[in-house]
Amino acid sequence: MISTRSFIAVTVTTLAGLAVAYLCGVPLAAGFAAGPLLLAFLMTRGGLNRKETAAVAWKGALHTKEVMLILFFVSLLIPAWSASGTIDAMIGAGLELFSPSLFLTSSFLLSGVIAYILGTSTGTLSAVGLPVIGMAAQLDIPVAMAAGALVSGAFVGDRGSPFSSAFRLTADSAGVTTRELGRAILPTTLLGLAATLAFFFTADRLGGWGARASGAVSAASPAAGADLWLYLPPVLLVGAMLFRLGTRLAFILAIVSGVAVGIWHTGIAPSAWPSLLWNGWESGSGRTSGGLKHMLDLVLLIALAGAFNGLLERSGAIEPIVKRAFASARTLAGSTWRAGLFGLCLDLVSCTQTLPIMMTTRHILPAWAERYGAAHLGRVAADTALLFAALVPWNMLAILCGAILGVPVIDYVPYAVYVWSIPLFTLAWSAWAGRRIGRERSVPAK
Repeated sequence: MISTRSFIAVTVTTLAGLAVAYLCGVPLAAGFAAGPLLLAFLMTRGGLNRKETAAVAWKGALHTKEVMLILFFVSLLIPAWSASGTIDAMIGAGLELFSPSLFLTSSFLLSGVIAYILGTSTGTLSAVGLPVIGMAAQLDIPVAMAAGALVSGAFVGDRGSPFSSAFRLTADSAGVTTRELGRAILPTTLLGLAATLAFFFTADRLGGWGARASGAVSAASPAAGADLWLYLPPVLLVGAMLFRLGTRLAFILAIVSGVAVGIWHTGIAPSAWPSLLWNGWESGSGRTSGGLKHMLDLVLLIALAGAFNGLLERSGAIEPIVKRAFASARTLAGSTWRAGLFGLCLDLVSCTQTLPIMMTTRHILPAWAERYGAAHLGRVAADTALLFAALVPWNMLAILCGAILGVPVIDYVPYAVYVWSIPLFTLAWSAWAGRRIGRERSVPAK
């Protein structure tokens, strides 16, 4: 419906709008809106009437309702847990249980194990992210490094857990089973784990966090308390996810129980809670955490991203680009970097994780499967398009990660080692596997 040149113009406009908004300190939604508006205008010029264009955009926005709901729940969960004393209790307990000298390594492993069990990055960060970030602050460890460790661990599950919806979508889009995809990504998974553990172990050894531990633990001990009621909200959150009761119910139970603990245990009057949940919780240092008011800009950005995603799919501009890009690929390594670059561009423009995974696989599957096998395509999509979403500051998934942890995306990106190292490893692995495939083809059949 629109030409490749028009699509490039939309892409440039979107990125320029985001850059201007970021540099000027205005809400990202204001800058991002330029892209969807230009695309909608071009689509109406291309033959789609305004009513149909609006319907496509609205349908796309509705597809993001689950993400917007999670942001809504997170904005309420943070002040509920903070005001009730649950966060302080978890920080105190964590400081006693964690080995401060290996804090970042332990944070990565804890996040990775829970993410693999739960199959959700946002659920994992909601359950363990807040107390770990609080512990990092107590120990005077850079919170950006702690956030990078947590995000790295969260994507161990998001990318490889059999319970992960992103993992299953990648397998379905590539035309392989989850077992086949799991075997295909195993080499790059092991390389990514080794690199991430080496990075955080080295950072822990050089950081000398253990020397700061005794004062932090004693300072946090009174806040930890001995009352088990304070731990009820996180137990309900993790328990509901473990039993697959659904993300919505898990968050509702965690929020309601946090408010209940705050009323009956901490003594906060019921009349104070509406203001707390709307404005957020202000700590003794004057820092405000959570609050529905502070999430409205992000909710608007996600709705715009959903509308843009719907318009992009309807425009039909992406398919010709994919076909031309892969027509000239002659090796597995060449096809891999093209697929990775294409997935990154879609993560930059579409602001979703779903569209890049689907577009990177479905349109090139027939030719790729014939040359290299569908499992390699699934690996490349899982190692690039799926992961890049966590590195783009205006991508919906990255927004969720930053909002939950209270750390800007641009700050944690350098330390999300697992997320950015695996695309490099998958390119190297494709180069090695491509040579092996070439040798096997060169052997004459007997």
